Amino acid sequence: MPDAGQADAWLPPPPTWIPITGGTYEMGCSPNDTDCDSDESPRHSVTISAFEMTATEITQEQYQAVTGSNPSDHTGCPTCPVESVTWQNARDFCAAVGGRLPSEAEWEYAARAGTTTKYYCGDDAACLDGIAWYNDIETMWTHPVGQKTPNAFDLYDMLGNVYEWNADWYGWSYYASSPLQDPTGPATGTDRVLRGGSYPYSDRVLRASHRFGDTPDRKLNDIGFRCAR
Repeated sequence: MPDAGQADAWLPPPPTWIPITGGTYEMGCSPNDTDCDSDESPRHSVTISAFEMTATEITQEQYQAVTGSNPSDHTGCPTCPVESVTWQNARDFCAAVGGRLPSEAEWEYAARAGTTTKYYCGDDAACLDGIAWYNDIETMWTHPVGQKTPNAFDLYDMLGNVYEWNADWYGWSYYASSPLQDPTGPATGTDRVLRGGSYPYSDRVLRASHRFGDTPDRKLNDIGFRCAR
């Protein structure tokens, strides 16, 4: 896996890379979560090597600075997450800035930031108001990144705003056979993993263990990404 220390060659504005110390955590359905689907089980111990992750979802202005285009549906907000990107678009961008998409195990480790609760702010959905954009059925719009309170790793919007592409193929029963060290998902599949929920969805979808998969060519205005390295 790529690690920290890769050179940055950037047109402004660059993303902020946050160092994530490696460690072991329990991946999957949180102990007090009664909303889990069967693909979030069994809860299992996973060890993650140190890596870095962008502090926020990649923004429209960051994406345009590198690719020369902005595919987003919700335009006019350069600091909002870039969306309407395919999995390949996301992977290519991350590669262009010396990174990659995070694995699903890295993503959940980074989102939880040492917590074991339903959301990384606690078990009560009321805490989400301080950390996430969600349940927005009125404006149905993304929001500028980094406006809510970050988690303990100083990562913003890990829940809500836009779903985030992960590197892995999605497997409904993958947790039953997942390696214990730096798992990278099934060898093959038809869908890629999406994590974190997004602005139109309720608190149930913003749970830290919630998993979703979609075809890699899917482009929706609530799907974006962040990079790791």
